Amino acid sequence: MKKSILIAAILSLLLAGPVLAQGPKAAEKQPAPTAQPMKMTITGKIAKAEQAYIIQGQKPPELFTILNANPKVLDKLVKSGKTVTIETVSVVGDNVNIQKIDGKAYQEPEAGKPKGK
Repeated sequence: MKKSILIAAILSLLLAGPVLAQGPKAAEKQPAPTAQPMKMTITGKIAKAEQAYIIQGQKPPELFTILNANPKVLDKLVKSGKTVTIETVSVVGDNVNIQKIDGKAYQEPEAGKPKGK
């Protein structure tokens, strides 16, 4: 009885050995996925939070933080309360960069100039 158990264990190790050895090799052959920025179209309203501008999304129903905020453009939309269609690129999580608002190119703030001047 002990011999048959021992023989069965040895056979299972011999048969399973090559299969187990191929596992890591198969994973190494797969190319690593590259991170692509996700483009999204959001319908919603622009609002101003304490430290940032946000999009109160209706489609999709979610809050998004605008990373490339241009107060000259966004303050007008905050005051109007108008629902707009915003084409964005997702940066990380719910943080987005605006590319277009209602089909018009979004003017990003100029680098190097202090805000308000």
